[in-house]
Amino acid sequence: MSAYSQTNIGIVEDDARIREALRAIIATTEDLRVDQGWANTEDALANWTQHCPEVVIMDINLPGASGIDCVRGLASRWPSTQFLMYTMHDDDQRVFDALKAGANGYLLKSAKPQEILNAIRELLQGGSPMSAPIARRVVAHLRPAKAGGNLTEAGLTEREHEVLQLLAEGLLYKEISLRLGISESAIKQHIHRMYAKLHVQNRTEAVNRYFGR
Repeated sequence: MSAYSQTNIGIVEDDARIREALRAIIATTEDLRVDQGWANTEDALANWTQHCPEVVIMDINLPGASGIDCVRGLASRWPSTQFLMYTMHDDDQRVFDALKAGANGYLLKSAKPQEILNAIRELLQGGSPMSAPIARRVVAHLRPAKAGGNLTEAGLTEREHEVLQLLAEGLLYKEISLRLGISESAIKQHIHRMYAKLHVQNRTEAVNRYFGR
């Protein structure tokens, strides 16, 4: 596979050892390559180029401005870039702040190399990969809405609510289709109507719309 067909990956990580370990993991693939790397938010914001990476692996606990601040600063300017938080922090506040800032996935640093590569590819396929403990927190946060809350007020049907929960877990459309036993085209129709009701454009905005209650 030529370099021209590879997907560019960026890394924002202040620990040089972790940054190089991520480079080494990505270097084992033929379809991915590290395009740019930065040690802090300020460098990332100052040196971002028009040829921006398609996926950025982002630490949270950076010197100076946090990785969440970095995502917030970049996501609005480069909406096509996918941000994968890569951190040791699994507390609710950081998880939901990262998602609200524009993160598309959340992976703990305990993840194995293959999990990291799978997460990157899942992002590129439209998924929202999360380490299992993080996905459970997201689902637990959504569950109270069944008794009322923003989803009911937005007029979501029970099926649309189910779809939103599975989107929040990071499942792909075909995986949601298998889980619910309905066609992928039906899933897309539910999502289209749900986005219209929530006044959002994509998966991340839909989940954040609820988290922002």
